[in-house]
Amino acid sequence: MNKQRDEKHLDELISRAINTQEPQFDAEKWKQKYPDEYQTLISRASKKAPTHRPNIWRITLRSPIIRIAAAAVIIIAVSFFSIRQDQDKQEQPGIAEVKKSPVEMMTALSLEHAFRRGGIEAVENQCEQALKLLGPRTVSLSSQELLSEFNGS
Repeated sequence: MNKQRDEKHLDELISRAINTQEPQFDAEKWKQKYPDEYQTLISRASKKAPTHRPNIWRITLRSPIIRIAAAAVIIIAVSFFSIRQDQDKQEQPGIAEVKKSPVEMMTALSLEHAFRRGGIEAVENQCEQALKLLGPRTVSLSSQELLSEFNGS
C-alpha cells in the first residue's frame, strides 16, 4: 500500500460516514411544523420598507461644475472678508486722532504704532506733540510733586 492510496481510501470512508451531501430545505414541511413563525415572516414581508430619500449633498457634490462653483463662492467670500478687515484696520485720513496723555503717547506700543503708520517722521511728530502737551518744566521738583507725578494725581 502506498500513502496516496491510503489517503483516498480514508477520505471515502469519512465522507460516507458523515454524509457530505448538501442539505435540502423543504419549505412545505417547515410551514407545517412552524405555523406561527411562518405567519410572522409573512407579516414582515407585507410591510413596506421605508423609502430612502436621496441625499441632496451627495447628489450635488457629484457634479464637477457644482464643485467648482462652490469653491469659487468660498474663495470670493474669504477674500471679501479679508479685504474688509484690512480696510477696518487702516486708519482713514482726515479723521482726527483721539487726544492721548503724554505718558500714553510715549509708550513703546504707541511709538511702534506711529512708526508703522508713518515711519520715523511720525514718531518724531508724536514726541513733539507730547512735549507740547507737557509744556515747560521746572528745573527742580519737590518730593511731593515727584510723588504726585508717579501716582497720576
